[in-house]
Amino acid sequence: MDTLRILRIIVALFSSLFLLSCSSGGSDTVAGGGIGGTGTVTTIISDPPVCKAPIGDFENVWVTITRVRAHASANSGPNDSGWVDLVDLRDKPMQIDLLDLEKTTTDCILTKLGSTSGIPAGQYQQIRFHLLSNTPAQNEATPSSNNCGSNNGYNCVVLPGGGIETLQLSSEAQTGLKIPSGQIAGGHFTVPAGQVVDLNIDFDACASIVGKYRLKPVLHAGEISLNTTAVSGRVVDSDGGAAIGNAIVLIEQKDAENIDRVIMQNLTDSDGWFIFCPLPTGTYDVVVSAKNQTKTYNATITLGVGVGTAMGDIKLYPATGTGTIKGNVTAVITGSGQEVDIDISGLKYATSSLRVTIPMFQGSTPTTVTAPNKNPTNYSLSVPTGNLHVGTFSGTGTSYSQVSGGYFINAEAENCTQSSQSTTELSVGPGGEVTAPDITFTGCSGNY
Repeated sequence: MDTLRILRIIVALFSSLFLLSCSSGGSDTVAGGGIGGTGTVTTIISDPPVCKAPIGDFENVWVTITRVRAHASANSGPNDSGWVDLVDLRDKPMQIDLLDLEKTTTDCILTKLGSTSGIPAGQYQQIRFHLLSNTPAQNEATPSSNNCGSNNGYNCVVLPGGGIETLQLSSEAQTGLKIPSGQIAGGHFTVPAGQVVDLNIDFDACASIVGKYRLKPVLHAGEISLNTTAVSGRVVDSDGGAAIGNAIVLIEQKDAENIDRVIMQNLTDSDGWFIFCPLPTGTYDVVVSAKNQTKTYNATITLGVGVGTAMGDIKLYPATGTGTIKGNVTAVITGSGQEVDIDISGLKYATSSLRVTIPMFQGSTPTTVTAPNKNPTNYSLSVPTGNLHVGTFSGTGTSYSQVSGGYFINAEAENCTQSSQSTTELSVGPGGEVTAPDITFTGCSGNY
């Protein structure tokens, strides 16, 4: 295990345990499912650093956490009774860098937010994750030191070169960023009486920053068990088997349009290892690609990987180079909103019916762009050129075949008449540049 990176950040926040009583009233206690007794929940946080420089556009993404709450009901509002504090940091907010949460490849234990006993035993179907306002009230506690500096609030991004931009928060950051049951592995987490539960919250900062540094959080949560909730593996060069660090790894699942959408994303460590957890029960497709100083690799796609799988080595094959796909997306807003968030993906056929999302390389615009009303918004994607290698997972050895074909640009827009559109097939060669047909969404209500 000496080749694995060691966990760098484990921060214990509570000097004493915050006790909750099952029988007391108030807005912060609930019998979670009514089975009686209490348990302990250790809450930790993870984030895939796929947008960290030099691979991505940010040196740091700082957020200041004040509270994490849970509720037995999936439908309760933020001010309803029955919420339980899993972590209460309101007296001492914790500012963390989401791009500096490292883990080993044998577990998913990352930065610990806190451990709280006296949690009513039962099932919890909703979590709310609270951030400190960038302009807190006079009576609110703030971190002893602020990595965002002065006049940048308490949630910010640090750009290569040292520039700092404030992360714009919605009011939901104070009422609690909601993690619904659909984004909790298995639909809920369970606190057994007299036992300890490790609860992981995955905060995908790279997918959560849209437009001009606005935070639109992508959050998932779940109990951690490597035997049942993780997918892991190692990425290597097909020629000689050398480990490939900083390879982009996407966990994907098929939607109703037979398009594989990204569920989670991560980078391999210096020894080529990656791990995803917690993942809900089911099967996933694993898509891997990479570009370093000496080589560009095409995507290798492994279909049908079950949760709890250690995949072993995944080979990447050299690409002929990289190409660029450019285009414009437009939103026609008929509601009162001012702009629309549009997600951009580069797709390729992995089978005769399934298109998968291919990782984009450094130099691409963010995969979520913000389009003002009737104003064409441009995007640029740096993609590998060459054939995919596709195989269906087998525990006795996965066999991969080459699959040729061009790219399709797919755009998804919220609250528009047509939510998803794709271009025709595009062919791009090494060093080449292709302009995709414009995509326009109509009947959009806008963000705000």
